[in-house]
Amino acid sequence: MRGSLLADRYAQALRGAIADSALLEEASRVLNRLAALHTGNPDFRMAMENPVIEVAARRRLLDAVLEALAAPPEVTRLLHTMLERNRMAVLPQVASRFESHINEWLNRVEASVVTAVPMTPELETKLAHSLQQFSGKTVYLKCKVDPGIIGGLAVYMRGVFFDFSVRTRLERLKQKLLTEEMTHGN
Repeated sequence: MRGSLLADRYAQALRGAIADSALLEEASRVLNRLAALHTGNPDFRMAMENPVIEVAARRRLLDAVLEALAAPPEVTRLLHTMLERNRMAVLPQVASRFESHINEWLNRVEASVVTAVPMTPELETKLAHSLQQFSGKTVYLKCKVDPGIIGGLAVYMRGVFFDFSVRTRLERLKQKLLTEEMTHGN
């Protein structure tokens, strides 16, 4: 809980430091890339979190990564503060909370969509528009392909799961047939 509260405070502080709303997306991109590096690279994570390593050495490494990512100065200042206070362990949570806050501030919502084959851009646009009418928010899609659903699609948005996949329809039909067989077979 403490890490979550701390991450939320850092995310809010970054939002307060960014005057230009156009920089919100850029800040989120950098935080997400850095969080992915932190999560996916144990050596980087250890270097950022190990208090035995001098802050100056950790800062040089962090600055090299931030330069490669073309980080906005507000993100750099936030991460320097986190590094100096030995708070880099909450970096993935900060990135997640910041992205959630951006969605809230910009009145948008993410919808995770799973299809059996890649959707065409036209279909993505139509789906986003339909979901926007349903939610009253700007919808951006995160699409994933899973041939296992056979056809149709599944959508997860704001804690609600809509399953229109062929696989689920077949499973329901199978259950219905088994239930009927058991009631008529006796």
